[in-house]
Amino acid sequence: MTPITFLSLGPGEPELLTFKAVKTLKDADVVMVPATRNNEGVMKSRATDIISEWCDDNRLMVYELPMLKDRQAVSLVYDKIFSDCVRLYNEGCRIVVAVEGDVSIYASIHYVMERLEEASIPVVQSAGIPSFIAAAASAGLSLVSQQQRLTILPGDADAEMLHQLLSSNHVVVVMKLSQCQEAVKELLRRNPQTVCHYFENVGTPEAYHTTLCDEIQSRQFPYFSLCIIYPA
Repeated sequence: MTPITFLSLGPGEPELLTFKAVKTLKDADVVMVPATRNNEGVMKSRATDIISEWCDDNRLMVYELPMLKDRQAVSLVYDKIFSDCVRLYNEGCRIVVAVEGDVSIYASIHYVMERLEEASIPVVQSAGIPSFIAAAASAGLSLVSQQQRLTILPGDADAEMLHQLLSSNHVVVVMKLSQCQEAVKELLRRNPQTVCHYFENVGTPEAYHTTLCDEIQSRQFPYFSLCIIYPA
């Protein structure tokens, strides 16, 4: 039986998929993809947009994933993905679970992977390009150099934590940035000399990048945003 593949899709640009990812998509019988509803109630799947060239609609299983802090609603969706994975695996299907970004970096879909392993169903991870790597490349940045250290935070940072890390020669990547935007803005107000690269929708036509503090302060950070902050 073929293991279930948890496939990293990268930040959003189809051309950033690996050759291995494309082959996996072409070979799959079923590809599970997340989708969310926008403010107008229209369901959109960023993952579907990324893989559309290599995966036709009749092989897709789309799951609406609530963008809520209430994890109970999200857990119900993951329970459904788990049960469908078990059923399809037992039917002999080649299954791919598509994951935006990289499956090893703050991907809550690991909950499903761990349950499958507990049920003795084999799984594999297929690596992708993390959004902060793609962001640094798009801006021509050296992410870290010489004796700098890289710290990646999941959106639970406060201004004092950020200041302490930067003061000890850490380059700080903040993912899930919308969850701690006030902390980042407070840091920049207190330390206007700080260099902060702010990104939205990396790898998509809506990509946005700025280092201007006034622009960062005035923006409402969306879900698909991150920043890279350098020590002074």
